[in-house]
Amino acid sequence: MPLSALRLCSRLPNMSESIHEAPLPPETETAQVKGDTGSAIEKEDVGDDAVKEVFDSNAAALQPDLKRSLKSRHLTMLAIGGIIGPGYFVGIGSGLTNGGPAGLLLGFGVVGVLLWAVMQSLAEMAAFLSVSGSFANYAGRFIDPALSFSLGWNYAFLWFGILAAEYNNLGLVMTYWPSALPNWGFILIFWFFFLGFSYLGVLAFGEAEFFITMAKILFILAFFVCSILLSSGAIGEGPPIGFEYYRNPGAFADGVAGVFKQYSGTEMIGLTAGESANPARDVPRAVKFVFWRVLVIFLGGIFFLSLCVPYNDPTLLSGTSKTARSPFVIAFVRRNLPRGGDAINAIIIVTIVSALNGALYVSSRCIAALSAEGRAPAILGKINKRGVPWTALIFCNLFGFISLLNLSSSAGQLYSWLVNITGVATFITWGCICWCHIRFRKALQLQGISLDELPFRAALYPYGAWFGLLGNLFFIFFQGWTCFLSPFSVSDFFMNYMMIPVFALMYLGWKFWKKTKWVDLATCDLVTGRREWRPNTAAGDAEGKRTFVQRMKDGVTG
Repeated sequence: MPLSALRLCSRLPNMSESIHEAPLPPETETAQVKGDTGSAIEKEDVGDDAVKEVFDSNAAALQPDLKRSLKSRHLTMLAIGGIIGPGYFVGIGSGLTNGGPAGLLLGFGVVGVLLWAVMQSLAEMAAFLSVSGSFANYAGRFIDPALSFSLGWNYAFLWFGILAAEYNNLGLVMTYWPSALPNWGFILIFWFFFLGFSYLGVLAFGEAEFFITMAKILFILAFFVCSILLSSGAIGEGPPIGFEYYRNPGAFADGVAGVFKQYSGTEMIGLTAGESANPARDVPRAVKFVFWRVLVIFLGGIFFLSLCVPYNDPTLLSGTSKTARSPFVIAFVRRNLPRGGDAINAIIIVTIVSALNGALYVSSRCIAALSAEGRAPAILGKINKRGVPWTALIFCNLFGFISLLNLSSSAGQLYSWLVNITGVATFITWGCICWCHIRFRKALQLQGISLDELPFRAALYPYGAWFGLLGNLFFIFFQGWTCFLSPFSVSDFFMNYMMIPVFALMYLGWKFWKKTKWVDLATCDLVTGRREWRPNTAAGDAEGKRTFVQRMKDGVTG
C-alpha cells in the first residue's frame, strides 16, 4: 500500500412488526417501574448499590415526556444528512490535495468498513433497548456507570465543537455575496433562528431534515452527471479529460495532513431511538440502508470529483474564500463556468443549516438524557409539552457563541483548539459502542435470553464488534502521529490528544465520587426500555407482501 494511503488511513474521521413490553422470567424477584408507555415494567430487585444505580438511571432514561414521533424515513435521512455537511463540499478538497484521489478513496473505504461494524453493534442494542441517551446509557448498563458519565459528556463535547464550527462556517459563507451585515451579525441572526425552530418539536425537526437531506442527495446525484459531462468535454471549455488526472499528476499524493470528520454523526440513529415510533423496526431498517447510501455518496463523490479536479490544483488550498476552495466550485471554474460557484455556495448554506439543526437536536437530547440519569444538573432535564428538552437546548446553543472567538485574531487560536480537540471524541464514541455490544451479548448469554428475541442481529458477530473496538482504539492513539514528525508540533499534539486525558479524568472522577462498581452482567438490567419483536404478526406479514414499487420507495426514503 502506498505511503500516502497509509498516512491517509491514520488521519481519518476525527458514519409492520409489533412491539410490547417484554416479560421477566418468572423465577426473578421484581419491583415496579413506570416505563415510557405508562405501563408497569418489571425489573430485577438487586442489592448491590452499583447495579441499583444502573436500574434507577435506566428507568429515568426512558423519559416519557419525549415524543415518539420519528418514523423510519426520518431516522434514515437523519443519519445520512448528519454526515453530508459543509465538510463534504469543502473539506474533501484538502483530503484530495494531501492523499490524492486513490488515497482518498482507500481511506474513506477503510473507515466506511469500520463504520459498518459500529453501526451493526449500535443497531442491535438500540432495537432491543430503545432509551434516550442510547450508547451512553448502555455504557452504564453493561460496563460501569462512570463510563456512562464520561461517554455521554464526551459525545456532548463533540457536538459542542460542531456547533461552534458550523456557526462560524455559516457566517463565512454568507459573506460570499456582498453584504453590509458583518460575519457576527449572521451568526447572531441564525443563533436565534435555530433556537426558535428547535422549540417546534421533534416532528418538525425530522421533517425539515428529511426534505433538506433529499435536496442534498439530489444535488450530489446531479453533480455526478455534471462531472461526466465536464470530463467528457460536453459542457464548458477545453478538451475531454477522461482519466487524465489519474495519470498526471497521479492517483496518490506524497502525504496527508487533513483529518476527516465527515462520517461522524451517523451514530445519531441510536440516539434517536428514544423518539422513534417503532424502534424495533425503524432502527435496523435505517442502519441497513444508510451504510450503502453513505458509501455511494462519499466514494462516488470522490471518484467523480477526481475526474474534474487534479489533486495539485493550487486553488484547493489557497482559494480566496471557503466556497472558492470547494472542489465542486473548482470543477466548474476550470471549465470556465464560474456561475457554478453561486449554486455551490447556496447548497453549502443548506448543508450548514442541516448540520446545525442536527447538532442542536443531538446535543440537547444527549444532555437531557444525562440529566435524567443524574449525570448532569437536574435543571437541564426539563421537557416542555412538545417534548423538547428546552433547558438543555438553550445550554447547548450557548456553545455556538464560541464561533465569535474566531472574529478576533488573538482568540482565533483558542477557537481552533476548542473545535479541533473534539476530533478524537468520534473514535472514543465508536469504540465504546462496540465495547458495549460485546458486553451486551455476554449479558444475554448469562441471563439465558435467546438471540431469537433480538429484533435485529448484528452481522459477523463477534468479529465485527471486535474489529470495531480494536480499529477505533488504533485510531484513538495513532490518528495524530504526524505531530511527532520533525519538527514536533505542540499545538497539534494537544489538539489531537487532549480529549484522551479529559475522557479518562471524567471517568475516574465520577467513579471515585460516586464509588461506582463494574457491572455484573449476570444481574444487569436487560428489561428497562426493552421491546420484544414479534416477526409473525399480521403487520410483519404485510411487510413481506409489499409491492415492487413500495420497496423501491423504501429504498429512496427508508
